[in-house]
Amino acid sequence: MKDSGQEMDEANLRLNLWLTQGLVLAIAAGSSFFFHGVNGTRELFVPPGWHGIGMAAGVALLIVLASIAMDRYLPSSWQDDGSVNEMVFGNLSPWMTTLVCISVGVGEEWLFRGVVQSFVGNVWTSVIFTVIHVRYLKKPLLFISVFLTSLLLGWLFQREGTLWPSIFAHIAIDLLLAFYLQYTLKKGKGEEQ
Repeated sequence: MKDSGQEMDEANLRLNLWLTQGLVLAIAAGSSFFFHGVNGTRELFVPPGWHGIGMAAGVALLIVLASIAMDRYLPSSWQDDGSVNEMVFGNLSPWMTTLVCISVGVGEEWLFRGVVQSFVGNVWTSVIFTVIHVRYLKKPLLFISVFLTSLLLGWLFQREGTLWPSIFAHIAIDLLLAFYLQYTLKKGKGEEQ
C-alpha cells in the first residue's frame, strides 16, 4: 500500500490502527462524560433485552451475507481498498482479530452512536462515519456499503435506546468479515484443505 509516496508495512499499519482506536475510545469517553454526564453515559450502556440482541444478530447477519455476496459476485476492483484489510487482518491470530474487532466496535459505536448521533441524527452521523473511512471515498460500492451499514447501526441504537445492540452488531460484522477474509486468503494460498 502506498501512503503519501511511502510504503506502509503491516506493523506500522497495525500500530496506527491501535493508536487511532485508542484515540477514538478516549474521545468517545471524554465527550460522552462531557455532554451526557455520568448518569447519561451510564444510560447509554443499559443492558439490552433479548429483542435487542436478536435485532443486532439479524442486522449483522444481513450485512455479512451482503458483503460476502458482493465479494463473490461483483468485480474485485469495485471493492479494492488498497489491501488495507488484508494487511491488518491477514496474519492476525484469531485472538488478536477478536481483540481488534472488539476495540473498533466499542470505540466507534460509543463515539458515533453514543455521542455524535445524539446531536446530528442518524443520517448525518452516517455521513460523517462514512467520510471518516477515507479509503472508501473513491470506491462507490464501498462508500455506499459503509453508509448503509452505519444507518442500520444507528437505527439499532435509536430503536433499542442502548449502545449494546449496535456494538454487538459492529463487532460481529467486523469479526465475521475478518475471519472470512482470513479464510479466503488462506484458501487462495492453498493452505485450506
